[in-house]
Amino acid sequence: MFDVVEITWVDPSGSLGSLVAAIKNVPNSDDLVETVTLYPPPEGAPQTEEEWLALPEDSPYVDGPQIDELSASARDALAEVEDSRLLEVARRWTMDPLCPFRDGEDVVDLVEELVALARRAKESDELLYCWWITG
Repeated sequence: MFDVVEITWVDPSGSLGSLVAAIKNVPNSDDLVETVTLYPPPEGAPQTEEEWLALPEDSPYVDGPQIDELSASARDALAEVEDSRLLEVARRWTMDPLCPFRDGEDVVDLVEELVALARRAKESDELLYCWWITG
């Protein structure tokens, strides 16, 4: 059994990166949440435009799913945010254009869930993973 938080419209480098930026109080950037793609395997990915165009419609390289391993620094940013800052972080996150949510109250609950998940992962010396649909 996996310890999960189910979220729609959150991807590792975009919207999750904007949450990490809100936590760290820094501008969002593409390298804030480093990931390693585990599936589909990068070594099997098409290399040319012709190979991409030749993929069948149901190829995971076209529509996913994709599984990414998040860096320890992303996990730690989530795990180490102080509880007293969660409302502020949620508000900052909703102001970022990459955040898919606008209702601050529901976002606080989501941020709390993500922070709790990250804390459990850190305590167990585990990383976080994101399973998402790419297409």
